[in-house]
Amino acid sequence: MTVIQPLTITKNADLQFGSVVRPVSAAGAVAVAVTGARTVTGDIQALASGDTPQAARFTISGEGGHALSVTIPASFTLANGAQSLVVTTTNNLTGALSAQTLSGTAGGAGTLDVRVGGTVALATTTPAGLYTGAFTVSTAYN
Repeated sequence: MTVIQPLTITKNADLQFGSVVRPVSAAGAVAVAVTGARTVTGDIQALASGDTPQAARFTISGEGGHALSVTIPASFTLANGAQSLVVTTTNNLTGALSAQTLSGTAGGAGTLDVRVGGTVALATTTPAGLYTGAFTVSTAYN
């Protein structure tokens, strides 16, 4: 029998899109890359005020060198009362989410840095307001 360390996930930062001005004449999108860089397309104006744009960051810890699967939703919803926006996610992991490996070697601790960015479309009719939401990242040994 071999006993190994349990897996844990620590959230280090939330995904933040910052403040933007909705488009006036042409729809667009706001994207936050896994590096944390924000870009806007279409007729959207990015503001320096408000939350600083950043990717979500998680640390998965467990038994070094072991294979694991990571589950990240392809999309999630931001809501402002009855209004909602869909965020399409991106991540920094290479290869299949079901084929990740913790750093380090067996018998010691290992980690995996997970970053999640996303893109959200805005229309000229998108109501102004604070949109919030949540998503879950999970993991399991293979």
